[in-house]
Amino acid sequence: MATVALGGERVAAITLDGVSKVYDGGIRAVDDVCLEVDKGEFLVLLGPTGCGKTTILRMIAGLEEVTSGQLWLDGRLANGLQPRERNVAMVFQHGALYPHLTVRENLAFPLRTARVEDKHLLDEQVKEIAYGLGIEQTLDRRPGLLSGGERQRVAMGRALIRHDPSVLLMDEPLASLDVALRSGLRAEIGSLARSLDMTTVYVTHDQAEALSLADRIAVMRDGVIEDIGTAERIYHKPATAFVAAFIGSPPINLAWATIGMIGGDRVVIDFGRQRIGLPWSEPLSEALTLHLGQPVIVGIRPETVALAPDGEQGGEGRETARLRGTITSLEYHGHEWLARLDVGFRPVDLGSVHGRPGRQREAAPGADQARSVPGRHLAVQLAKPSDPDTPLREVLERQGVHRGASLLLRLHSPRGWAVGQQVSVAVDVAQMHVFDADGRRISLPASGGAHDQAS
Repeated sequence: MATVALGGERVAAITLDGVSKVYDGGIRAVDDVCLEVDKGEFLVLLGPTGCGKTTILRMIAGLEEVTSGQLWLDGRLANGLQPRERNVAMVFQHGALYPHLTVRENLAFPLRTARVEDKHLLDEQVKEIAYGLGIEQTLDRRPGLLSGGERQRVAMGRALIRHDPSVLLMDEPLASLDVALRSGLRAEIGSLARSLDMTTVYVTHDQAEALSLADRIAVMRDGVIEDIGTAERIYHKPATAFVAAFIGSPPINLAWATIGMIGGDRVVIDFGRQRIGLPWSEPLSEALTLHLGQPVIVGIRPETVALAPDGEQGGEGRETARLRGTITSLEYHGHEWLARLDVGFRPVDLGSVHGRPGRQREAAPGADQARSVPGRHLAVQLAKPSDPDTPLREVLERQGVHRGASLLLRLHSPRGWAVGQQVSVAVDVAQMHVFDADGRRISLPASGGAHDQAS
């Protein structure tokens, strides 16, 4: 993304340096977050309800005070600035239009409160913003006669019309719209923000919005950024098991396993009832040798599993990247089928897998690099490693796992499969994700460390 330099130093549009927000009663909504957003960048804050993403947005806007840390806007310390002094525009989830005013009057309202007296200038500005948002035909209607998408465009226009804001903040602007409207308006929002070359921070819990809109995505949980990077990097190399589970549809398969070795030349991922063997030629093998005998979390995306061709399923005692299971369900989704197999997986409760991220640190070499704050770093540092002597049985008992988990895979057609049938499937090991017992990604040797950190 583009940056500017003043006196040889780079200035970001937004910088959060160790920012926390603690409410009455000690409720910590945002915990020591470090983040930079470049000028013109479209950053999406993604995470479940209550993770702190809207609180970050409101602190940037000046609607919430920063409890600790520093917030900078265009190189200017903004902790003590009033909202009107921050040159930011904010679009809320429900638009917040005046129902008794027409679209024209709603758009003109910020100009009138700013005491713009020239009626010709006011009318021209209203027409210009309405044309740019494609709502010029609605100027004489009231909000009650508009579609959800039109109301949201009016809300965007009212946020943008008063001045030329340096930052646009959007708090789940599509959440109240039906599915048919979301796709089209999502594309319009992305196109508008980029045509204006406007720094945009967009909050959502919808991964489809994040993946399609963002230059970068910051995935949050419990007030902390667990991972940050491009959509492609986060999907293919998630920093934590939580991020892997939150991004992707259908969701990733997660299962407990232990790491072993056979004959000193083959690493084995043991799921309990069956196992996958990895030759030394597989890059992941070397990294997994550091976790011999330890519990790990294995992530397998549904699209990386395929029917194993006859004759390639491995013989007795031979370790292959194959799993055998019983079909428990077949689901038709129009463009594809989803099959669930009972393969004896031991499921993962992500609520109990929580190596608490602390202050973020720099990404490993080769990862999608984060924007560093002077004196801080921007990837995930998990505070407490797993006890290497903790057996898988104790980990599972801590999580209260009492049932198995299915292996989900995608099919273009059911290929004669039937519920109750036994099949063998092949796993693309190169696309498999492995995390330690605290949910941190286990890196390849080329990443330069035991764990692949968030970027």
